[in-house]
Amino acid sequence: MSDLKSFYEEQLELLAAKNGAALVEAHYADDAEMIVISGEEPIVAKGKAGLTQLFEFYLTNVYRGFISTEKFAATDDSLMFEATINTVNGPLKIYDCMYLENGKITRHFSGVK
Repeated sequence: MSDLKSFYEEQLELLAAKNGAALVEAHYADDAEMIVISGEEPIVAKGKAGLTQLFEFYLTNVYRGFISTEKFAATDDSLMFEATINTVNGPLKIYDCMYLENGKITRHFSGVK
């Protein structure tokens, strides 16, 4: 995908729809992996089934909406951003990196502060 800023904005729209399966189907490769460092232990989700389970949990139990993007950077095949989201515990800074192949995310790294 040549315009990763549009891809990112679509990712936000898919999160707002609160449908993890639709998000994963639209933006993630079949063998995609996601590493999340947000709690005591890292979470590693693999494949569409694992990612769907992770996003369904996140959208139901954690995510309450997007607030703002503080920083955004992209190359031909990757993007990184710092953003603020609303969660069940209030606003939270997130730091994500995504690597894409053929217009789909293959590796997604996510952290919070």
